[in-house]
Amino acid sequence: MASRSPISAFSGREGHEREPRVQLPYPEINREPVPPAPAPLDIGTTLPRSLDDIMLAQTEIDEIFALYFQHYARHLPFLDFARSESPNSFYDQSPLLFWAIITAGARRYQRNPSLLGSLATPLLKLGWSSMQISAAVIPNIQGLLILSTWPFPTNTTSKDNTFTLSGMAVNLALQIGLHVPLQGQEYSRTRVDLSSEGLARRVQLWSYCVVVHQKAACGLGYPITLPLDLFQKKIDVSGLTNLAPRSLTLEVRLASIVGRINSVFSEFNFDNLGQQAQVAPTMMLDVFEAQLSEIESDNTDLTDLECLYLQIARLQLRIYYLRCPENETFPLNLAKLYTTATGIINLVSTIDTRTSNFATYVPHHVYRMMTLAAAAVLRVLKTTLSEKLQERESGKAAFFTAIALLRKMSVYNNDMPSRMQGIFSQLWESERAFKPDEGSRGSTALRIQSRLSMSLLHDTMWWWREEFGGVQETKPKPTKDSLNPPTPSKPPPTSNQQNIPITPLPLLEGTALPGPADINLDPNVPLDNIFLNDESLDFLWAQPDHGFESMVELFPDSWPL
Repeated sequence: MASRSPISAFSGREGHEREPRVQLPYPEINREPVPPAPAPLDIGTTLPRSLDDIMLAQTEIDEIFALYFQHYARHLPFLDFARSESPNSFYDQSPLLFWAIITAGARRYQRNPSLLGSLATPLLKLGWSSMQISAAVIPNIQGLLILSTWPFPTNTTSKDNTFTLSGMAVNLALQIGLHVPLQGQEYSRTRVDLSSEGLARRVQLWSYCVVVHQKAACGLGYPITLPLDLFQKKIDVSGLTNLAPRSLTLEVRLASIVGRINSVFSEFNFDNLGQQAQVAPTMMLDVFEAQLSEIESDNTDLTDLECLYLQIARLQLRIYYLRCPENETFPLNLAKLYTTATGIINLVSTIDTRTSNFATYVPHHVYRMMTLAAAAVLRVLKTTLSEKLQERESGKAAFFTAIALLRKMSVYNNDMPSRMQGIFSQLWESERAFKPDEGSRGSTALRIQSRLSMSLLHDTMWWWREEFGGVQETKPKPTKDSLNPPTPSKPPPTSNQQNIPITPLPLLEGTALPGPADINLDPNVPLDNIFLNDESLDFLWAQPDHGFESMVELFPDSWPL
């Protein structure tokens, strides 16, 4: 059951008009044996509910609600189940919130494996119809955040709607003034609760909107156009930040830094780094490294999950090291990226072991970031730097741990976690992946650079498509500094994975995974150009770097006072 939170559900409107149901291609399969469902919570009599032609009995609703509050709610603890008599109260507040809870819980509900797929179309229609201001706006926002955190399974990233759904939640929050908690009355014709408890609810829900939307954007490599960081600063200035729990405050700080990282490096021109000074990006990387280290030093008692979110932010920063291959410390920076990526994979494995199958109920953002970490490990292991790592085997173990974790994260056959298993396995065995020419060594150069920190994963996917997916001439145009991919000597095998129906997978219990391992550099093997020499300090006497000066002007808040 979720821990108690100041944010409870709000009363709202009642049912929704039924709409025609569109059947999704989620075929039912029998799964035996069916594990016992969690014991329903003692919450009184629950009424059966329907959405279009989907009917749920009382027992099913109680069991699914128990699943949600046992395994999912702790990641979004803004619902206080203890204050509600039964699931009926959630439905009365907002049908969207009720069915969002059902959708998240149904991901691992073994008694009705076809339920999740059948909910997709009617529930997304219900979500679109919620984009209006009504008494149910607060629970509607909560429902959209749940759907953004545990979206419906898809077999391609292009169908991922987390960015859209979380953006809808942010826009609804803006319309009712959650971004300016003290001025909330100016956004409503009816009385707004601006008591201490009411302000706490508004601050916390807005913070969750910021964090979830930031995660959705980062997971897909999209920029955020709304000035969420600016809104958050106004809340900080008002002294309202302390109304949020520590873990939420930490996530907001990390989201703010990651947002600035992506803003800074999306503005900088990386197409011709060989012809311009690299002081600006290098110094900005150092500044953001210092900011993340400051957060780590200020919070010495972080939980495993909080440590994971901190390392994920650090991973998104260190991906940008790949864009500065001419830097004197590039080999060392690549080793930093490698260590961070393996650490994330091992930390997810550790949490999974300690907290009863964390990977089985993991938020979508953690899946995306662990996939990015696996792509980083794979890329480094395919380069010459891997020969200079003292414990290369521990990196391989982390990579295969990631593949095993993807198996646990998969909900349906041929959903994205399931497909990424096969993609990583094929790339591991490939002799051509990341090699610009026949017989050459693996390269870290990225041909895709517009997807922010996720450019590495998208670039990895393009290498796979060219060799295994039947794509030959539609590869992305390489940048000036990047190297062209090899031309296949024979047509690659055609992959029909996107056309394979998605089918439910049985719940995995007690999967054994490799344990964590430290990554160290072998002191006996020299690393060229790691340490600065006199020539690398030329920038101290060189002409001013105008790119650096413009960064300071555009992003003054990224620099320490």
